[in-house]
Amino acid sequence: MRMSKRTWMSGFKLNIHARGTGFALMLFALTQVPVAIKTTADINCMEKLGQKCRNIIQQS
Repeated sequence: MRMSKRTWMSGFKLNIHARGTGFALMLFALTQVPVAIKTTADINCMEKLGQKCRNIIQQS
């Protein structure tokens, strides 16, 4: 009952012009781009906070 990998891959074809490809790429962009922007902003804020903490510690 188990399909071998070779049999499964023989029926698999990549087609970038398939019907759902554009929709899938749009959905991916709409869900991942905001997350990437938020993560970048978080990292930037953490770096600035770290620099402020270092300055406070060095002044003490």
